[in-house]
Amino acid sequence: MNRKILFAFVPKGYWVTLIIATILIQFNDETLKLGYFTFNILLFLLWRKVAVVLHELGHLIFAKLVGGTPRKMILGKGHKLLSTEAQGVKIIIHSKINSGRAYAGFDDLKYIRFKLIVYTAGGFTVNFILAGLSIFLIDQSISASEGFHIAGSFCLANFFTGFVSLIPYRIREHGIISLTDGLSLLKIPFYKKKDLLDLAHINELLDAYECYENKQYKKSINRYEAYKQKTENSTLVNINLSTSYLKLGEIERALELIEEILPKIDEEPFKSFRGYIYNELGWINLIVNKLEQADKYSSLAYKIDPNSEYFRGTRGSVLIAKGDLQTGILLITDDVDFNFPNNQTICAAIYLSLAYFRKGKSKKAQKYLRFASDNSALLDIDEMMLYDRVLEEIKTLKKSI
Repeated sequence: MNRKILFAFVPKGYWVTLIIATILIQFNDETLKLGYFTFNILLFLLWRKVAVVLHELGHLIFAKLVGGTPRKMILGKGHKLLSTEAQGVKIIIHSKINSGRAYAGFDDLKYIRFKLIVYTAGGFTVNFILAGLSIFLIDQSISASEGFHIAGSFCLANFFTGFVSLIPYRIREHGIISLTDGLSLLKIPFYKKKDLLDLAHINELLDAYECYENKQYKKSINRYEAYKQKTENSTLVNINLSTSYLKLGEIERALELIEEILPKIDEEPFKSFRGYIYNELGWINLIVNKLEQADKYSSLAYKIDPNSEYFRGTRGSVLIAKGDLQTGILLITDDVDFNFPNNQTICAAIYLSLAYFRKGKSKKAQKYLRFASDNSALLDIDEMMLYDRVLEEIKTLKKSI
């Protein structure tokens, strides 16, 4: 695991760049300048990842300064490498450190708009302070082509990270739209009173999601239901409620909850979660073997965000189930990483094994089936239902060979 975390912060490509830069420095003056330049680019990229961590820490520190409760820091995207806790804050590290998120709760709503502004501004404020302080460490007499610029690249990485977070635009991740710090700051003064009142229960909502992440689905359901009773316009939590029921194998209840919000899908705030809602519907219909409906909804989700591995996984599985083997294979092959057994990679492997058995490529199919079999204990009930169905078809296919 330590090795995986190291490569999350220093990917293999960085090591290759380091070797190239080291070689370039060994030759004449021209390659020496290019070598130093390459080193400084690499330093900037490394400090950029550190700046992301500092940015998220800034949010939590400033939330604490105005009476908030720091709850969670998520670093990167991709496969989860580590989930730990420090000073009451849950820290999750993923395999690609290129972004981050920080969460804090506020129990006291007095001056809440001011508190939200401070909390939101904490990230880029820390970046800009550190960028400013590092200026004093920069040796102005050495140009970037003539030496290492550790302080200079640190300054630039922090300034860049803070500046980008200030640009007001929407970010799409797994079909869910979130706001940059800059856009959030513009919107905070215009939050409606009922939305601000709901913030009094944000810690309860975070507790419910914590239970969901830990696969404590019954606890998660109880806490989401309690949250719904205390807040207005909380139908949005039907998304996670539906998934929690789904993971317990209660398919009808999961479908009922997600269909309840389907008519509101073009309204705020549901519009920002359309991809997630469509993907959930696609997955549920795949489980109950209603492939036309699964095809419809998985296609809608995939169109919203084709870069989401979750949406690709559902779409590819549905296509393979329908018989469009090659398209399905192309969609999900790269999402299977044998070094990262998790729900997403195992499910993708299950359908790849089915696809290759159908194509008569049993040797290739067995590779994916073995990975799924070795790690099947990680699957939830809904995924086991699909796994068992695929195994039955594979048995039938083997008999016909």
